Amino acid sequence: RNTTTTSTPITTLMDTTAAPYTARLDKQAEFAAVAPVAVPQNTVTSQIFLTPIAAPSILGFYAFSVPAVIMGVRWAQWYGTAATAVYLWPALLAFGLVQLLCAMFSYTARDNLATGFHGIWGALWAGIGIYYLYASYGILPILTDGGKSDEIGIWFALLAAITFGLLIASFAQSLGTVLTTLFTCAASIVAAIGFIHGHQNTVQGAGWIFFFAGIFAFYTASAWLLEYQYMRPILPLNNYNVYNNFAWLNRGVLYDPVVVNRGFGEPGVMKGQ
Repeated sequence: RNTTTTSTPITTLMDTTAAPYTARLDKQAEFAAVAPVAVPQNTVTSQIFLTPIAAPSILGFYAFSVPAVIMGVRWAQWYGTAATAVYLWPALLAFGLVQLLCAMFSYTARDNLATGFHGIWGALWAGIGIYYLYASYGILPILTDGGKSDEIGIWFALLAAITFGLLIASFAQSLGTVLTTLFTCAASIVAAIGFIHGHQNTVQGAGWIFFFAGIFAFYTASAWLLEYQYMRPILPLNNYNVYNNFAWLNRGVLYDPVVVNRGFGEPGVMKGQ
């Protein structure tokens, strides 16, 4: 049969009214217009081989959302007793390891924020899963609801400090990431106070905050997934850059993701996701 092949400009495959994408195209054309630099003879040149990968944070935030919701609603006492958590160790350990794997792939994507967040919280969920595994065999005691535990309280105190640093860094990314790290940091602070002082109501409040942190992580991952698939923003909030939209933060110096993130849609080739 006769077929006709036409060349379709890339701009027709995406929403040309979306400023981030038209700006990326303009910036890529600008880079392409730069004349190549002549390399003198007898000069040793280096080569870097980059491998495109899927965005690790999509799976990473999904993996974070499940333990955050599971443990959040457990500490909020929506279901079960303290002994119920023993049956949750396979999910906590599995999703913690998945998030750790995403942290390792975030190294390849050169995403510092994702590496820190998925690495730290993946380690925590895997650690809690191992703790409940030992508790299920009687090796370690089961922590009662609202029970006092300085050790677990210190865990969350240190995680709160690290997550606060990640929160500051997330202002340059998206509002979805800001909300996820904000609620995660707040939940860690409240959990640290609750476990150190043995306040059941405080731990219950931390569970509620962890639940919302998991919801925001699920939303952020879904927004990235849809954006990568349809090449345009589908869900709101995720592309709202907090740093650029608040003058008291940027002091007139705006963050330009177009320059930093060349090669949109190809983590591992570009810097970031």
